[in-house]
Amino acid sequence: MSLIALVDGGGTKTRVRFLNQADQKVVAEVVTGPSNLGLGADSCWSQIREASAQAGLSIPTKCVAGMAGCEYIEERSEFLSKAPCETLLVSDRDSGLFGAHLGQPGGCLTVGTGVAFAWLDETGQLSRRGGFGFVLGDQGGGAWIGWRALQELVRLEDRNGLDQSHRLLITQLGIGESVGHWMQFANTAGPRAFASLAKVVVDSEEQVSLSREILAEGLLELARVIQDFPNHLPIALVGGLSSVYAPRIQNLGYQVIEPQGDALDGLAYIDQHLRSLTVEHWTSYA
Repeated sequence: MSLIALVDGGGTKTRVRFLNQADQKVVAEVVTGPSNLGLGADSCWSQIREASAQAGLSIPTKCVAGMAGCEYIEERSEFLSKAPCETLLVSDRDSGLFGAHLGQPGGCLTVGTGVAFAWLDETGQLSRRGGFGFVLGDQGGGAWIGWRALQELVRLEDRNGLDQSHRLLITQLGIGESVGHWMQFANTAGPRAFASLAKVVVDSEEQVSLSREILAEGLLELARVIQDFPNHLPIALVGGLSSVYAPRIQNLGYQVIEPQGDALDGLAYIDQHLRSLTVEHWTSYA
């Protein structure tokens, strides 16, 4: 049986849906670890192979991948050069967009570990914002939320400003009680580790003013990302923080809708309609 693997690769997890190439029916769907291209080509292909192994399937005949980190030129090229099968690569923001609206005009804000935005207007023009990675961007995303929480706690501790609510947040974060512990964590943490702290910040919003302030700041950052979007069009949010931010984005006057499909559906749509789309894409030499 010839297989197509649809791969949604992000900073925290990788979802892989295997299709029978003959009839496009789903054979299996598996979730593995992170596969942002910034982690390197070998790491990404390792997650895809792990997904095949977990599903009890051989390496697919074709891979259609929507990956975070497509902006990393060298890593993108290496990913394609190491492909064990025919591979079509697009940005995860575009797979999310075409999954959310199935080719119709609208916007899709991906807000998980990182942040990326894309929209399609009535003329078929595709526009993008964000997607610059944890070091230079991703403001409002999960990794940024975790980083901001530790940054503010360090500042408060440095001037003896921690109160009972901050102590509650510190305990719930579970990475130690002192600045030394936080520095040790931050010294080795990547986006995924910082993003693991975001749930605590979100869950403590009602009890901890600092958490509320960070999420309010995150909303302002996301508003900057989508400020050029024509707000007469619908916008969908996808990613682990979509339910947190969707009502807040709607309160800013945007027409927020539930996505019609997910990024894997978007990859299937792109694969089937590639010739008629303006979406940026890259192909392997396999």
